[in-house]
Amino acid sequence: MVNRTASAHKGIPTTENPRERPQVNTRTTGKGSGHPPKKLSPLDEWKAGREKAIGNPDWYIYDNTIRKLVSEINRHLSTSKNIEKYKPLDWKLIKAMIWTETGAAVTAWKTRPIQIGNTGDEGIKEVVIPARPRKYNIIIPKTWNTYLINKTDLIRSNPEYNIRAG
Repeated sequence: MVNRTASAHKGIPTTENPRERPQVNTRTTGKGSGHPPKKLSPLDEWKAGREKAIGNPDWYIYDNTIRKLVSEINRHLSTSKNIEKYKPLDWKLIKAMIWTETGAAVTAWKTRPIQIGNTGDEGIKEVVIPARPRKYNIIIPKTWNTYLINKTDLIRSNPEYNIRAG
């Protein structure tokens, strides 16, 4: 069996592999060149942040929490009368969503990994105000209400509560 990388496929030049391309030409910009580093586009800045996080041990700190919460959701949804032929949710998909929201190299990763409860976030009201109709009850287990209703401070400071709210 032959292992191939994306750059080894026919028609894709090796220059198209973004992991192998430096973000900044260090010979003409940055440290020692006399020129400031080139400003990255917002997308390239986001990509560079994700690249930096690879190998960072913080990337793995929520794996068990995410697995546990996804298992609870899967158990709840697999017994729901409202969903036919339920396919279990993969915890890695949720991890990818969380990583996309924050990223392990960002300070908010320690308290608000999925960014629920940021200043100006109106979405938090959907999960913490008891008088609001619970639109999400069909999706999340009822036991989660104890982690959500009137728990604004915990959602903003405790990663597990933040992930549940997200």
